[in-house]
Amino acid sequence: MDMKDPKPRVPSQETDAEKPRQASKFDKLPIKMVRKKDPFVVNCSSKLGRLQEFDSGLQHWRIGGGDTTEHIQTHFESKMLLPRKRATAVAGHKKPAVTESKQGATEGGEKAKSGDEQPLEKSITATIDDVLSARPGSVTEEAVRGTPESHRENSKFPFSINHATQSHRNIKILEDEPRSKDETPLSTIADWQDSLAKRCVCVSNIIRSLSFVPVNDLEMSKHPGLLLILGRLILLQHEHPERKQAPLTYEKEEEEDEGVSCEKDEWWWDCLEMLRENTLVTLANISGQLDLSLYPESICLPILDGLLHWAVCPSAEAQDPFPTLGVNGVLSPQRLVFETLSKLSIQDNNVDLILATPPFSRLEKLYGTLVRLVGERKIPVCREMAVVLLANLAQGDSLAARAIAVQKGSIGNLLGFLEDSLAATQFQQSQPSILHMQNPPFEPTSADMMRRAARALHAMAKVEENHSEFTLYESRLLDISVSPLMNSLVSHVICDVLFLIGQS
Repeated sequence: MDMKDPKPRVPSQETDAEKPRQASKFDKLPIKMVRKKDPFVVNCSSKLGRLQEFDSGLQHWRIGGGDTTEHIQTHFESKMLLPRKRATAVAGHKKPAVTESKQGATEGGEKAKSGDEQPLEKSITATIDDVLSARPGSVTEEAVRGTPESHRENSKFPFSINHATQSHRNIKILEDEPRSKDETPLSTIADWQDSLAKRCVCVSNIIRSLSFVPVNDLEMSKHPGLLLILGRLILLQHEHPERKQAPLTYEKEEEEDEGVSCEKDEWWWDCLEMLRENTLVTLANISGQLDLSLYPESICLPILDGLLHWAVCPSAEAQDPFPTLGVNGVLSPQRLVFETLSKLSIQDNNVDLILATPPFSRLEKLYGTLVRLVGERKIPVCREMAVVLLANLAQGDSLAARAIAVQKGSIGNLLGFLEDSLAATQFQQSQPSILHMQNPPFEPTSADMMRRAARALHAMAKVEENHSEFTLYESRLLDISVSPLMNSLVSHVICDVLFLIGQS
């Protein structure tokens, strides 16, 4: 039986109607541009309310097209400002201040010429938290309270600041809380301001989302423009105002700041928190691949300065969780900064840059904060990040190792970190059923984290001036070194610590 090819079937009109259309008139190339005789549209009122869409085919979708063009930004909103009624009043209020400043400058110049010339001293800024938490003999205490000789004279009030010394040393006391948004009863934001804020948040969300892809962190860490913008956004509008001492009087002062809120147009407060959160999250994601030594000072210094400021900032904005996380959120700017710094400190070049970022008093305060976190058993994540950062900083410079060792409880907290891990391991071996639990009460630390804590102790023991700090902890070091549950590499490092402190 011979098999013959069947005759091709002629598609019917019903079959063509059921098939999806794969092409349109826009897919035919080339496209011919037809110019109209009258390009100016006189009246479009009849076309209002229509959808901005057209028929598109397969090729149109492949090149990124769609059925609508509403997402295309063709122009920006007008920035025409509304007339302000109090502009003249505010301007008139500021004129006497200018004349007074000129008179003060003239009087100051005459005094400088007539009086004895005194050398200018460097201005020192400190917060009230720095003054109260300054360790005896530290750089912060000498800067704020003066030298030990002057401190003995005012030893009756340990937390007081001599006003004569403060004016002589040019000390500027700042508030713990930064400048925040001034809530107004009415929303005066313009359309172009709202649209610009939404576009900024949208772009920052895209960059934040891209940083979560494992391959993108290496590419994003190589982009100097992105790092420059992130460095500017870290401390954008985060300013601590100078602390004003109220005069001892019961008379009611005149309100001089009347009309200031009307003169300032701070519409960006609403999107600033989201931009800062996205910036810190992006830096935390790409910091593992980031080498700041490859970039100039204009890029790396704002990033490190912003990270170190948030790490020691005493404000509630730095320590409280982000407002976008809800009630059960625990992620705060300080936690993200500690994660970023711990990842950056893995590379030796970044450690050198962190230790070289002024002022040293801020680094000293950072060491105290990290030592306190090592002793926090309830926050294991921050505890391990603090151990990583302390170990890398202590190994980076002998001066940093000395500053860490003199912090209160630094050696004891690191030894407690190792002892807690040994106790968790022993408890886990005595109760095998805990291994099958979803949330075990005690979870031992990894061998790598224990080795980092031991290396931090070893770096501090290398400095001869620190040997006296280890005197009270020799028995605890010996117990850890001979423990059968301790990792062999960690025991070897602890034995080296005992050898170093035994030479003195």
